[in-house]
Amino acid sequence: MCVFCEISSNLDKQSNLIKEGQHVFLIPDKHPVTEGHALVITKEHYQDFSSCSGEALQEAVVLAKEHSLKLQQENPSIQGFNFVSNQGAKAKQVIFHFHLHIIPRY
Repeated sequence: MCVFCEISSNLDKQSNLIKEGQHVFLIPDKHPVTEGHALVITKEHYQDFSSCSGEALQEAVVLAKEHSLKLQQENPSIQGFNFVSNQGAKAKQVIFHFHLHIIPRY
């Protein structure tokens, strides 16, 4: 089982769960690039962005927007964000389960 499917199947036991929707959930990145780096992950296994359902993509983008606005309100030193999803080994995708990085920039 993939690592994100494992997390998704045990969301009730995730002490670090930030938010959960119908199709996606939000957790802090285990290896953050910056403070506040988080991941929006689909509950259902989709290999990458292109294979993801429209409903899950829409919810992922809305959750990323809401979370980034909340972070910026809480920390005015945030100057911007990177919203990143790597697709394919050549693009440095490591976990082949769709996820969207939210990376605050200071």
